[in-house]
This record gives sequence, C-alpha cells and structure tokens, in this order.
Amino acid sequence: MKRTPLIRKTPLQARRGFAATAVIREAKKRLTAAFDESGKALTAYPRKTLTAKPKPKPTKAERERWAAARVRGCVACYLNETERFCCRASYGQSLEIHHLLSGGRRRGHRFTVCLCEHHHQAARLIFADLGYQDHAVMYGPSFGREPRRFREVYRDDDALLALQDWMIENLPARFPEAA
Repeated sequence: MKRTPLIRKTPLQARRGFAATAVIREAKKRLTAAFDESGKALTAYPRKTLTAKPKPKPTKAERERWAAARVRGCVACYLNETERFCCRASYGQSLEIHHLLSGGRRRGHRFTVCLCEHHHQAARLIFADLGYQDHAVMYGPSFGREPRRFREVYRDDDALLALQDWMIENLPARFPEAA
C-alpha cells in the first residue's frame, strides 16, 4: 500500500461555512509563562482559537419597535383573521419576534416580524390533545416546522415586513399584556 500523502490540486477555501462567521485569533508562536529556579524561561505554545463574532445588540428604537409589534399581535394570525383567539391562546406574553433571513443569515434587528408561538416554532401547541397537523389545518403552518409552506401561505419575507410596518403604523394596540 502506498503511503505518500495526498496532494490537493485546489487550495482549501478557508472562509466558508462556520469559518466565514468566526474570527480566528493567532497568538504569538512563543509565550513565556514563567521562570524556573535557574532563571530559564518556561514557554508555552498556545493554539489558535476560533470564536464567534459578537452580534450587535438591538438599539433602543429597535426594542421599542419590537414592543409595538408585540402589542399588535401575530402577523400570520392577522392574515388568517384569527388573531383574537390564537394570540390570546398562545399566552399573550409569548408573542415572539422573528428575525427575517437573507441567504440563511439574519438581516438585522430592524427586519423583524411578530409571530405567535404556534406560527413561529410550534413548540407548545394550543390544544394539548391535538397534534401539530391538526393545528396546521386550523391555524396555518408554523415557520419552524414548515418554512416553505409557511412562505407559500403567508407570502415572502419582504411582504411580511411591509405588513408588520403597516400594522405598527395603523392598528391600535390589541394585546397590551404582551408589551
């Protein structure tokens, strides 16, 4: 069996996948940690560390926009005309902010819509004795479980964002307990 190493014909692309969203920190090659009794330096060779880039925190205006979106209710429930029941049944406080995506990445804190717990991730079902499929028939698909079907039913992200902006400007507060 031949034991020569494989030689790549094309170089590896280092800035793809997780490496594209991470910062690689290289320490100096030699780091003096301490000295022994004879005065000889004890050295260490640190490894490269890979840490995620910190995400920017939302500004005060963005947090106020989230609160304004929460008190107006779920965008998908508004389109279904079931917002009084579904948002209330999702326990008022659990109206969640969904960050819209572009190419699998968050677009930013400004690009958000309010969804109830069912339409966001369907983690907790409204009726415990019914399954997810029954809920999907009654209230529509969940973004977390069926993203493609969710976009077919409730339109694309830009249309949802435009509807959320319209709801904030024109609708009165419906769920003050969600603020």
